[in-house]
Amino acid sequence: MPSYETMDDEEELHKYLSKTEDFEERKRIRTRMRELREIKNKEIEARRIQREKENEDIIKRRHEQADKQKAKTLAEFDKMAKTASEQHNKTLQASEASLKEKIRRADEDKARTLAVYDDLAKKGTTTTSTVSKTEEIPAKPGAGGAMAAFKKMDSASAPPGGSRPNFMAAQGRGGGGGGKVMRSPSAIKTMLLEWCKSKINHYEGIEVTNFSSSWNNGMAFCALIHNFYPDAFDITKLNPKARRANFTLAFDTAEKLADIAPLLDVEDMVRMKNPDWKCVFTYVQSFYRKLHNHEANKAKQTSEQ
Repeated sequence: MPSYETMDDEEELHKYLSKTEDFEERKRIRTRMRELREIKNKEIEARRIQREKENEDIIKRRHEQADKQKAKTLAEFDKMAKTASEQHNKTLQASEASLKEKIRRADEDKARTLAVYDDLAKKGTTTTSTVSKTEEIPAKPGAGGAMAAFKKMDSASAPPGGSRPNFMAAQGRGGGGGGKVMRSPSAIKTMLLEWCKSKINHYEGIEVTNFSSSWNNGMAFCALIHNFYPDAFDITKLNPKARRANFTLAFDTAEKLADIAPLLDVEDMVRMKNPDWKCVFTYVQSFYRKLHNHEANKAKQTSEQ
């Protein structure tokens, strides 16, 4: 008789159970079959517990990795924020220093401009005998006559060393009468405009007729500085529609080559369709102060004489 207690095959036990009719033997077979089922269930439960433990370990490791990644990411963000803050502070400091320098140079230009007006005001109150020393120049029609008067009278009234501008207009009365010297602000504005025309209007597609809309795309500023520094850039490649680029080029070139402070802001000029003529007029005066004694200007005046 086989020993059912040592048998591990449940199917084999089923075969024995179906073959025997002995009650005790059938009882022992069923007992062994229950033991085998309990063993199998315990093994299944053990494997389930083991899988749960393994899953818990996997979840734990993933949480640990996520925490490490989170800490690393936060550290990187803190580093980036610190770097950005330092860079922002440096940019602010640089901008503040640049702004202070622009304000200082603007104040200097303003003081020089006021000195010009004070000088003109003093000359306007001179006696008749002093005025009579200035050569009378009859007015001529057209821009050429006005420019000739401007050059000759400016040359006659320039102070020794001559960097200060003296704008003087000649207004003729009648065909044969003598010219009358005018030193009003409107005459200064007219003469400065004529000076700009003589430097700019020979450029194709660029024409200056005022101190506002004629300067709204930056091309006039580019032409004015290019007239004195033709090697600075190729003006034929400029696009009148690229207004911001034109203003930036003109202002930067004027500051770099002629030491002309950028009194106008590029963004302000881009926003305005018709710039404030007073702002443009003041800035253009800086060009005249810096460049009216330029070698190119002198050479042109000599050829015209």
